[in-house]
Amino acid sequence: MPTLRNRRLEQLLGGPIDESLTYSQVKGLIPATTEGPDLDFKRDTYGGSSSERKKLCGDVGALANATGGILILGMDEDEQGRAKHDTGVDISDDERRRLRQTVYGNIQPTPTFDVIPVEDPDRPGKGFLIIWVARSAHAPHAYVNENKSLLYPKRIGTETIWLSESEVAEAYRARFAGLTSRIEEAVRLEADFTSRHAPTELFVLVTLVPDVPGGFTIDTATLRDFQLSNMKPADAFGIQVRSFLHSTVRHRRLVGIGTFEPGRPYSRGACELHENGSGAFSTNVSSEKSGNMDPGGRLVDSQWLTLGVAAGLQLLARHARDRAAAGGLATVRATIWPTHGPVTLVSNLGWANDPIGTESITEQPYADTVADLDDLCTGGSGLVATTYRLTSELFQAFGAPEVAQITADGEIRLPEWNRSGHERIARWAEATGVQVLSEALG
Repeated sequence: MPTLRNRRLEQLLGGPIDESLTYSQVKGLIPATTEGPDLDFKRDTYGGSSSERKKLCGDVGALANATGGILILGMDEDEQGRAKHDTGVDISDDERRRLRQTVYGNIQPTPTFDVIPVEDPDRPGKGFLIIWVARSAHAPHAYVNENKSLLYPKRIGTETIWLSESEVAEAYRARFAGLTSRIEEAVRLEADFTSRHAPTELFVLVTLVPDVPGGFTIDTATLRDFQLSNMKPADAFGIQVRSFLHSTVRHRRLVGIGTFEPGRPYSRGACELHENGSGAFSTNVSSEKSGNMDPGGRLVDSQWLTLGVAAGLQLLARHARDRAAAGGLATVRATIWPTHGPVTLVSNLGWANDPIGTESITEQPYADTVADLDDLCTGGSGLVATTYRLTSELFQAFGAPEVAQITADGEIRLPEWNRSGHERIARWAEATGVQVLSEALG
């Protein structure tokens, strides 16, 4: 389940904004906490009339079109907008479902949000309803009223206002410019990252740019925590993919390197994790030449290519969400480098270095898509499906229509993996709820 990451609100509440919130934490906002651009108090829940529906969708859409934030239902306020009294509201599943359905049915596109119940231990069934709304890179979000016209709310200070036609046009321009700029930023990160890699090896590189940037501070404690995290190898689908033997820093980024060779190009693999939540990951995907099945040139192992994309996606998403407090969606990109060679995609499932597809490549391939950070962080079918989209686009550069090991629906085709990994993959799939197929592709 997605969660809202907002450092200011987390500090006010004394913890993350999720199901772990306690009644005492929320009540602790009384009496000193004042409403703000990201915080609104409501004495009562929203009713079912058309005017109340407009209020709910206006308040939710206004936060999504601004900086995001939370609505606390069941909290009265004084004349200065300060939390005053915990009146309490119905927190039943039916009430939460009604509020969600109202938002889903009347705001386009649907923002990232949730309704969290916080029960009063002295009043079962009563308490606070916390409606959190993530800041959106897909703004503007519109309320669709009864005559199907579109109204665009935005939170300015502590008020919800409705955008004029010119302001709506500007918001749409910002949306499309933002998507273009995130793709351009991913390309820039990739080029900068690539420049520090050993050209004698063959890598898959994954870059991630969150739609809404986060932030963290690099200091001695941060580097120490990063070093500790690197003691556990990056993995994918239960299989270890890349260890980082050396941890250091560059300008506004943490760096992990697969070998301990200061001053030399990155070898085996690396990661660079930026302060704003963006990042880049690489791992070696070369297949060693052996036996009679040698197509010549450089060889990419298809299984390690798939694992490398998945491992990179999860590592970068966890950095963005858990270290930099970014949230929502992210633009992700994958490529293979270098491609002078030529480069051939191969399988080692049966014969050694059995060519896949009809083409060898000499130009760098690329793939990009948009994914939900929480899906990538938690693994499961969301991570598998995103890996499928990126890896299949890379396979297509070699004349192969899709990756064989996984599916577009986020399933795993176990016969398409080397037997040595079957047990680990099956355990991972069971733990994450991913369906395992017993049939090979085609």
